[in-house]
Order: sequence, then structure tokens, then C-alpha cells
Amino acid sequence: MINLKQTGLHFLAMLVLALGSGAGPQSASAAPVDCEPARCAAQDALAMRCPCDAATNHGKHVSCVNRVLKDLVRDGTVPTSCKGKVTRCAARSTCGKSGFVTCYFPDELGTCDLALGTCVEDASLACTDSSQCVLSLTCRTRSSAESCTAVGGISGGGGSCCGSCG
Repeated sequence: MINLKQTGLHFLAMLVLALGSGAGPQSASAAPVDCEPARCAAQDALAMRCPCDAATNHGKHVSCVNRVLKDLVRDGTVPTSCKGKVTRCAARSTCGKSGFVTCYFPDELGTCDLALGTCVEDASLACTDSSQCVLSLTCRTRSSAESCTAVGGISGGGGSCCGSCG
């Protein structure tokens, strides 16, 4: 026997998920939004209203950033679709985490041309082996510079894993 109440709730849940996820004919053809310009436009307001150096608690710092972003979305500075990406930058920061550092790990290595002493992919990089031809990096926060280097990372000091804005 089919329970109409459960079937109706199941249908409603599926509809909410489909609408909430942006699944639909319009989102399939819409071009993805580049959120970097919006993040950079919001950076001054975020730094002023949620200063990293003054943060005593990481979760409270991220919550502050989220509240400010609501205002910036409302005034059109940040597109709605970029709010989550900008919030993730705060979440991937050392703000409110005493002693923490950003820690960079080689993500993709190129090839060293030993005859020329430069990386094949970027001749401006000098090398003696391919481990010096770093094409991209992954960033995570670690509890200290020592814990970063202990796992093969390079400490970047405090701040965010997101790129800096000119």
C-alpha cells in the first residue's frame, strides 16, 4: 500500500533539493561566475569589520565574515553565488587560531631540463631537479610552522590560504 503522506513529503523534499541546488534548465546554461573580483572588492570591508589580527576565536571570525557578506550581497558588492566561496576563504585562514600558519604543499611538479638548468614549463625557474619545478600549490592551515615543515610543507605565516588581492 502506498502511503500518500510519505510520498508527498518525499516529492516535496526532492523538489526543495532540486530548487535549492540550482538544478534546472537555467543553471545548466549559465556561465560560472568568477568570484575572485568580488572577493577582492569585499576584502577591505571584511578586514575593517572582521579584522583577522583581533580575532580571538576562529568560529566567531568566520561568523563575522558571514554576517558582513550578507550585507555585501544585499548591496550588490558580492554576487549571491560567491558568498560561499568568500566565506570559505575565512574558514581557510589562521584568524582566531593562535600560533597557526598557512602551509603550502607542492601540488603539481613540472620537469627540470638539466641541460639548461630551468624548468621546462617555466624557463624563468632555475632548477637542479624536478622537485624545484613547482607548478601549483595546495594550502592548508597547520598548528605551527614546525608542524608544517615536518610534513613537507612550506610555512606561509598567518593569514588566509586564498590568494591576496593586488
